[in-house]
Amino acid sequence: MVEEKSRVEALLAIFETLKEEDVEEIEETLKAVDLKNVAILLKELSENADSIISLIEVARMLKESGTLAALSGLLEVSDETFNAAARAELMKAVGNAMMLVYMLSLFNHGILLRAAETTPKCVEAAINEAAKTDKGLGLLELLRIMRSPEMAAALKSFMAMMRCLKGKP
Repeated sequence: MVEEKSRVEALLAIFETLKEEDVEEIEETLKAVDLKNVAILLKELSENADSIISLIEVARMLKESGTLAALSGLLEVSDETFNAAARAELMKAVGNAMMLVYMLSLFNHGILLRAAETTPKCVEAAINEAAKTDKGLGLLELLRIMRSPEMAAALKSFMAMMRCLKGKP
């Protein structure tokens, strides 16, 4: 009972310090208030108190971490940021990146894994072979390379890709 009385006294003290203009503003605000909406709002607040408290806690953590200030700053310059991000070159790059990700998602996982594992070793072998080459190929050497299984596989793979790109798989 003592606590209730002190709350009432505190509330009365607040009302005593109000100026006439403040009272008039409060009266105007209360006239415009729809009591049904206030009741609905109080019911929702009561039923969702745990969620609201969690939301307030998340907002507090965002503020303490500085993330809220960063987001506010970003929103303040949102027009400038949007204009910078909406440049045709950037949009084209984003579109190309999306297409690349889509294309890579269609590949068989095993093939991509094998390519990722062997490519560095194969590139190094190719660079070493190119560094050893100091003269052109002779006719016999060229024929030997043309008849190699690697060249046959490369040509057949290239031809299969070209047929596929033409729509004739």
